[in-house]
Parts: sequence; structure tokens; C-alpha cells
Amino acid sequence: MRKTSFLGAAAAASLLFSPGNAAEPDRLAQALEGHVRFLADDLLEGRGLGQRGHEIAARYVASQFASLGLQPAGSEGWFQRISFAERSFSSDRETMVLTRGGRKTEWLNGKDLVMSPGNVEGAETITAPLVFVGFGLRDTSLGIDDFAGIDVRGKIVVALSGAHPGMNSETAAHLARTSKAVTAVQNGAVGLIQVRTFQEQGRIPFDKVASRGRASSRSMLGPDGAPLGDGAALKVRGTLGEGAAVALFEGAPMSFQQALEAAAKGPVKGFDLPGTLTITRAQKIVRITSPNVLGLLPGADPRLAQEIVLVQAHTDHIGIKADAPPGTDNIYNGAMDNAGGTATMIETARIIASGKRPARSILFFGTTAEESGLLGADYWSRNPTLPIGRVVGVVNIDMPILSCDFGDIVAFGAERSTLIAPVTAAARGEGLTVSPDPQPEEAVFTRSDHYPMVRAGIPSVFLKTGHSDSKGGQTCGAAERDFRLNRYHELGDDLNQPFDWTAAAKFARLNTDIVRRVANGKQRPLWYAGDYFGDSFAPTAAKAKR
Repeated sequence: MRKTSFLGAAAAASLLFSPGNAAEPDRLAQALEGHVRFLADDLLEGRGLGQRGHEIAARYVASQFASLGLQPAGSEGWFQRISFAERSFSSDRETMVLTRGGRKTEWLNGKDLVMSPGNVEGAETITAPLVFVGFGLRDTSLGIDDFAGIDVRGKIVVALSGAHPGMNSETAAHLARTSKAVTAVQNGAVGLIQVRTFQEQGRIPFDKVASRGRASSRSMLGPDGAPLGDGAALKVRGTLGEGAAVALFEGAPMSFQQALEAAAKGPVKGFDLPGTLTITRAQKIVRITSPNVLGLLPGADPRLAQEIVLVQAHTDHIGIKADAPPGTDNIYNGAMDNAGGTATMIETARIIASGKRPARSILFFGTTAEESGLLGADYWSRNPTLPIGRVVGVVNIDMPILSCDFGDIVAFGAERSTLIAPVTAAARGEGLTVSPDPQPEEAVFTRSDHYPMVRAGIPSVFLKTGHSDSKGGQTCGAAERDFRLNRYHELGDDLNQPFDWTAAAKFARLNTDIVRRVANGKQRPLWYAGDYFGDSFAPTAAKAKR
């Protein structure tokens, strides 16, 4: 709920920069608080994609960049405006009907399956044969091709969720996220339906998944207005519940149970599934726009200034709760996620811009549509406003837990490149340690805005506050667990929750030191030889020895 008025927050933030207003040691903490109070105010309405509140947040970030003397680096001044298709169902119900041997079996969206809205305005009916493709992965560097020898042209492919057992969790998450849809499109499929492995069934019951069955979705539109992104050309995307999956595999070379048992041991060879599937639905498609915000601090070295260090934080959140009871809180303020990260980026820019100019240029990038699937960062990686080949390293700031005086940090991805050195040195300067990923099974490295830049071949690090506190205890781990259980993407991520602004200042100093070290380093960041992401996305780039 509202803690400050919109204008009050703006006035408070501006006063922080008045001479003699506060003791200098407190200024950074106070500035961070001012930014967060503005960005997480109720009047910004949760900074939803394409909504007024996010437009205000983007302009606020741009005004901060302007006040620091940065150069506009968007396609339209400070901004890169992106078009999105917001797709929702206009039908009363959506169905999939399996036809086999004259017998029809109907499944309902939101009950038996989860279906995404399609790319066609109005009513549509799609009928296609079916083919099972195992996990549906392809990666030649790993010797994986689940599509080998299978004709999927004009068919709906059915794939197991996740990836082959035993793979590195981040590699597996990357392939599961991208390879199924991309390879399906490349091979001429018209749809992709996933069925859930034992592991996925144990992670979340299908009835919870099914509750999202009629949710709207968003996709990028390219400059030509066509859908853009992994698998954007697919007509059908969905996930079947276990009951429907059992019926789908009837009469096939393997039953669904046998396929699951085989998948628990390794790759599963695909085969045709008998029958055809007919999808009946109707969509409403609304075109919306939303801006990325970009400001450039040119480097001082005549040669190294051509290289760019990219600093990212997403400015969007998830907007307003449409079904909140009248008179109750309905705003997802996103104070930690990611007003805190945006504030950190702004203050990192302020500290560096007010000091000695670094050797390399630094591009400060407030992304949009992170909450819709990293879409703003993805769009920029495909349509960069500056040559993406100039970007040598990425520091991403997303949802630091700023309620605890942390004693360690987690630097997702840093161990994959020479970025680990500046991260470790900067942490040591703040009396912090760099801890390993406490939850590798979550594959966090693939779940924030640096990930599209990784796919563009750029060494990247995603910084998070750790679980240890400054006194050696684990109160920060408890604080993060409480946030994730009770506040993450909930109405409670607001200004009523506890903040430790001194800890926030420490986190900002840490990020600033890392960015400075990368920008002034004698050598650009390099992937380590043998790293999966470096070898996959920057195969010809120079590599460092571990």
C-alpha cells in the first residue's frame, strides 16, 4: 500500500542531492531509499508492461541518466520502444480433441491441459498429426539430437519436459528453455506440446499448473510486425496433464508410463503417435509498446572506449491485481523486484560518472518486459542500439534482498569467465566472500536479463546477496526464504517490508567496484576454455585458461 505520494517521493529524491542535506557517509543509503520509494510507490501502479506506471518509471530512469551527464543510447533518444502482442483468449472455452480410429477424446484448457493463446486474431481451428520426440533437444556440441530420423513437418511435436538426466543444471535449463521450440520450428513442426516427467510431476502438482491455463501471454514483435523470439512461428504451445498424456500414448510403441521410466534413465527415442489433434479456440490480440532505457558513459581511453561494459537492471514489474476485492491492496509494487536493483544501477552510474572516467565505455540499461520472459533484453540482443560486438562484459542486477546485512554474495555465471577475478576482488574490498550457488537445481543463471547476452556470446555475471549475514549467521538466508515464500510476485513486495538501507549501500558499492574493475581492466573479460556457454555462443572468441 501507499507509503509516499508520487510527488512527495520525487521531492524526497531530489533533496538528497542538495548540498548539506545529509552526512556524506549516509548519502548513498538515502539516495537508494529515495529511488526505491519513488519506483515502488502505489502511483506507479506496479510498473506493468505497457502501462502508465512503467512509462513513468522509464522516464524517471532517463531523467536520472540525463542528470548524470550520460549520453542517450536508445533508438529514440534515451528509449528503445518495443512492440508486443498481448494475447488473450476470447473464447468461452478452448479444447484439444484427440481423434483416433473414429473415437474422439476431448480435453479442456485450464483443466486437462495448459494452452497458450495463438498468434491469430479471432476464432481458429488447427488439426495436425502427432509425433513424439523424446526430450526434444538438439545440441551438436554435446552429441544430442532427439529429432534425428524423425519427420516432424506439419506435425505437432510432443516432448518430455526438462532435459536428459545427469546434465549440468544450467546447461539443461538452457536447452529445455530454447532447444525444443527452436528445433521444432527449424524442422517444420506446427506445434509443441510438453508432457511432464516424474521430476516435474514431483515439483508441482498439475492442478496448480492448470490454474494458469487461460492466462494471457505476451510476445515480442519485430520491426516488421511479425512475432519474434524462440519458437514464435509455432501455432500451438501447451502442456498436457498426466491423465491426457496417458491417453495420448495409447497404441504407441511405448505407453506414457514406459516413456517416463525410460526418461528417468536417459534419452528416449521418438516415434509417431497415432491419431490427430484438433485445437479449437479464439484469441484477442492487443498491440502494446514499452521502452528499454539506455544511457552511455563514454570511456576515456581512445582505444578501449570502443569496448562497452553493459550494466543491466529491469525496471518493470507485474502491475495491478485484477481480481483483488474492492477496497483492498491491489498493487504489485515490486520494491525488491526490481526497484532495488534499478536504484542500484542508477547509483552505480552516479558514482562512476562523478569520478575519474573509466577506460572502457559503460552502457547503463534499464530493461523492460523481464517479468514477461526477459523480452526487453532479448529484443535488444537481436536489435541492438549500439553494435553488440562492442559489448565485452555484462553485470546484471536483479532482486537483491536488501532486508539483511549480508556477509557474502552469489555471482551467478562468474565462474564461467575471467569476470570471477573482479567480482572476487570487489567482494574482498567490502569484507565479503563469494559463495557457490546455494540452489544449483534452480538454474538461476538462465533466468534473468543477462541470459540473452550470454546467448549473444558475452561473458556475464548476475549478482545476488548471499545467505550469510555480516556476523557469520544465516539470517540473510532466512530473509531470502521468507521473501520468496511470502513476497515474491505478491502484494507484500512493497515498502512496508523491512529494508536495511546500509546493506543496500554496501551492495551498490560492490556493484560499482566490479563495474569499474571490468571497465579499467587491461584485458576484456574472456570465457574460460571448455565452458559450455562460451564454446556454444562464442566459439571463435579467445578463451582463458582456468
